[in-house]
Amino acid sequence: MGRSVLVIDTDPQANATIGLGVYPESVQKNIYHYYISHCSDSKSGTLLSDYIIKTISGVDLIASHLDLVGAEAVLYQNPDRYYILSTGINQIKNRYDHILIDTPPFLGQFMMNGMIAADHLVMVFSPDTFAIAGYDHLTMIIQDISEILGKKVRISLAILNRWGAPLGKPETLSEKIYDFFGLKKNHNIDSLNEIRTQLETRIRVEIPEVVIVHEGKEISQSNKQGIPLIVLAPDDPAVQGFKAASQIIDTLKPGGA
Repeated sequence: MGRSVLVIDTDPQANATIGLGVYPESVQKNIYHYYISHCSDSKSGTLLSDYIIKTISGVDLIASHLDLVGAEAVLYQNPDRYYILSTGINQIKNRYDHILIDTPPFLGQFMMNGMIAADHLVMVFSPDTFAIAGYDHLTMIIQDISEILGKKVRISLAILNRWGAPLGKPETLSEKIYDFFGLKKNHNIDSLNEIRTQLETRIRVEIPEVVIVHEGKEISQSNKQGIPLIVLAPDDPAVQGFKAASQIIDTLKPGGA
């Protein structure tokens, strides 16, 4: 789409980093080092721009690393810890059309930093038994953050990922573990279909923009090679959904307007 984009990976799993063709161990300076440099209320922390690298896709990246797990507790030394990322982004945001922040899927310093720094929230849902519980949990987190900021925080876009995936095979890590050990599951295909339907209905009422991304065939190869899916496999079933999501994101205005 011809936009300048920066991806900031703040998830210790580093999936966004790997998906952009960057091996975490190959990067000398990553988001872990940025956060550690701000582990106290000292003003001597490094600039976020010091950690930007180029990727083969043309997207700029601030990489993550598993070491980030160790920074969580240390950041409690900084009374302004929730605003570390937003402070850094404010210094570089005029360089980019879009800055995308990938946060961990659990509440902690890095999710809070990402949600506070963001103008808009995009939530990705997977079709599994934990989706509704996860949505309820995130809703409570958003309410807490709204109280901290003193302003309303909303999800602007929901992406229903792999929504066309068959329900007759394991899809999530927990389901794969159940299947591997031959344990009894507490759900069946009908109940999963019901959960999927209930969640989609609720999301379409509560979130202004909703995009369905169908099960892709070449996504794993796209991630391994660090090549955008639309370039590697433009006819992949997931491409249309991702294109629709990118077009919606491109229309979102700064400041959450």
